[in-house]
Amino acid sequence: MKKLVLVLAIVFAGVMSANAQVWVGLNNIGAQIEKNHTAFSVAPEVGYTINKQWTIALGVGYNYDQTKMDILGVETKVTNNTLFLQPYVRYVGGTIGKKFSLFADLCGDFGLLDANGAYAVTLQPGIAWNPTEKFTAAFRFCKIGYDHNIYGTDGFLLEGALACPRIGIYYNL
Repeated sequence: MKKLVLVLAIVFAGVMSANAQVWVGLNNIGAQIEKNHTAFSVAPEVGYTINKQWTIALGVGYNYDQTKMDILGVETKVTNNTLFLQPYVRYVGGTIGKKFSLFADLCGDFGLLDANGAYAVTLQPGIAWNPTEKFTAAFRFCKIGYDHNIYGTDGFLLEGALACPRIGIYYNL
């Protein structure tokens, strides 16, 4: 884990020395509230836009997930709290007019303070809206990839919600 953090620090230092655009924001803002299930997630992050097609970023995320179950008349709650490091690379594949762009993020999620070594590697497509030069809102529609206990599974992950996308809000410095 220490080697991974060191490599990421070196990569970000190299990008910072280049003439890249810096931005900060909140990614993966999401919530799900149902009768027996409550979940939310948030990930503050910092990123660098290398050119019109490529961006790299690093976020620190938090996921909360609680499920209520009735087992033989006894209500049981299962709660998972996950803190993770989320580096990703974004490729912008095209634009729609001047305000919208289509992208795909290749994300790596690595559990922090986790004895089980939780991680996930996912591809997350989406659409970004740039109402001004300084603000961007990005909508991720699904996750496709491999999950080892970050999102509650151990194996292939296909999670999507077109009606309720994950939202990211960014400010370009």
